[in-house]
Amino acid sequence: MVAISRSKSLPFPDGFLAGTVRILLLALVLATAVIPLGKLAAHPMPDSYVSINMAPDRWRVKLELPGDRLAMALINIGAVPDPGPDFTSYPPLPDAVIADYVSREMRVRAADGRVWRMRILRIAPESGERKDCIVEAEFLPPPGADPRAARFEYDVIIEQVIPDVAVVSLTQDWQGGRIGEPNLLGSLEGERRTLEIRGGEPSEWRALLAMFRRGVGHILEGLDHLAFLATLMLTVGLQAGPGRWQPLAKPQPALRAALWRVTAFTIGHSAALLAVSLGWLPAATIAIEALIAASVGIGAVHAMRPIYPGKETWIAALFGLVHGMAFATVIREMSLSTGTVVAATLAFNLGIEAVQIGLVAIALPLLLLLRNRPFEPQVRWFLALAALASAIYWLAERLPGMA
Repeated sequence: MVAISRSKSLPFPDGFLAGTVRILLLALVLATAVIPLGKLAAHPMPDSYVSINMAPDRWRVKLELPGDRLAMALINIGAVPDPGPDFTSYPPLPDAVIADYVSREMRVRAADGRVWRMRILRIAPESGERKDCIVEAEFLPPPGADPRAARFEYDVIIEQVIPDVAVVSLTQDWQGGRIGEPNLLGSLEGERRTLEIRGGEPSEWRALLAMFRRGVGHILEGLDHLAFLATLMLTVGLQAGPGRWQPLAKPQPALRAALWRVTAFTIGHSAALLAVSLGWLPAATIAIEALIAASVGIGAVHAMRPIYPGKETWIAALFGLVHGMAFATVIREMSLSTGTVVAATLAFNLGIEAVQIGLVAIALPLLLLLRNRPFEPQVRWFLALAALASAIYWLAERLPGMA
């Protein structure tokens, strides 16, 4: 047997390897202990978020307050009982206590120092992973004050819980042309608790263009609306026979049917959109969303077997009213003045119509070419079944919310 020399195979001092192993093990132990601390340091308690909606004659401010920090602030001022050092959950926070606290800790001042009148609009319970408490408030400027420039003073949580940061954004400024594109204004923390806020350079055209783009985006994102429009179009090149659909001999009736159905749907959802936006009809609820899903299912079944032949235009108008109530949610939440609502609704609706016209312009020639093909029923049934399956899914998703 040949002996192997350690000194030749390992050209290091005898204790080097063992020492290195000990150092690596120690580093691993330290890393295991430090990494959780590092994670805690890298993920501090969540901040508060302040969103400002600047309407022409008022501000609407939405606060997203971390529930645990809000509770700590109210405990520190004695507004709710202190649960003691061994508590397992924070005490309940009554809406009246939250409203009183926020009203004292948040202000808007005009350039001459006068305080804007404040009103709490809504307090929503804690929700989401962050367990936020949502508070919405309205600020009205004093007579003669500029509604587009003021000083925002904010002490909510910051004064009682250290550290805390409130991130402030301007989410809407109709006159300044900012719609749905938040602009970060700054953060409030420590001794910095005020922001000078001024609206953008007035531009009604930028605002109208933004609403047009929002209408385009809304209809493209609304798969249920697109699915109903598709079911309206699937039978324009057909006529009802005994229990089934038959192809039309000429394309002219199909063109008229497409025009009437799309026009009726447009009139229906435009009327509802304006009525809800102006407050003449209530805002859409989960029941309206369920009806929209049902409309897709009914349209899909009709595309497979005629169930209301000759009445497609009236059905399009009726369900157009339902779909329009859902469209109007976007504008209703913007809190615009009456005159501005009309302009915003018109621009928003034009965006919706632009998409509808584009889709009809693409689909109609294809449907006319398809109507006399032997595989037309298979294609139509496949598309209708896809719409029906989607409708069933949407109904199953929305019906529990009505209970």
